[in-house]
Amino acid sequence: MLGLTAPGELLNSPPFLQPLHPMQQLTLFNLEDNPPPVEYIPDFLTKAEANELYDHCQTLDWRQNNIKIMGKSIPIPRLECMYGDTGCSYLYSKSVLLEPLPWTEQLQDLQIRIQSTTNYRFNIVICNRYRDGRDSIGWHNDNEPSMGTRPAIASLTLGATRKFQLKPNSGGESTDFWLEHGSLLLMRPGCQSNWVHQVPKTSKPVGERINLTFRPHVNGTLS
Repeated sequence: MLGLTAPGELLNSPPFLQPLHPMQQLTLFNLEDNPPPVEYIPDFLTKAEANELYDHCQTLDWRQNNIKIMGKSIPIPRLECMYGDTGCSYLYSKSVLLEPLPWTEQLQDLQIRIQSTTNYRFNIVICNRYRDGRDSIGWHNDNEPSMGTRPAIASLTLGATRKFQLKPNSGGESTDFWLEHGSLLLMRPGCQSNWVHQVPKTSKPVGERINLTFRPHVNGTLS
């Protein structure tokens, strides 16, 4: 068991969304070095489940938001939207405010399944749509106060495979993951404090990737 982030009993998963297996760490590095505190399930969803969810995500309320950098407002290089519990606003980079839309049935079923598998509670899902290799997100950590202290974040990938990189705040080489269609990456508590991550741009031909990042929120419900 990985431990709950908040008290309360987890919801039961629908029969068709039962966990496939316990969380497992994909060994891509020497465990005697300083591995990132993450766990990876490449086949968290079956191909059929992932395809169905990808189709559903095409219908989400995607927005092209802007971010302020050095006083200038520029388009974010990806599309975004957020679903979750009422009252769970999310501000990042001191300039982008996301307001939660009501859970869709499919996203809430997925929330329940991920909670059951990881034993962490999540109140919102931030959805990112990388339309091609030009869409990206640079080095950062997710340390917004609205998530509380030492949050766990669960990241589900749909669509094209993209490189995801992690490196320590103190510097050093990055650890690379190639996140596949239907895979789940869990960044455990402490990851956002001591590591940064990114999805870099690529000039290689690549299809669309949709990323669903489930996060806790201090204003979220406990059931």
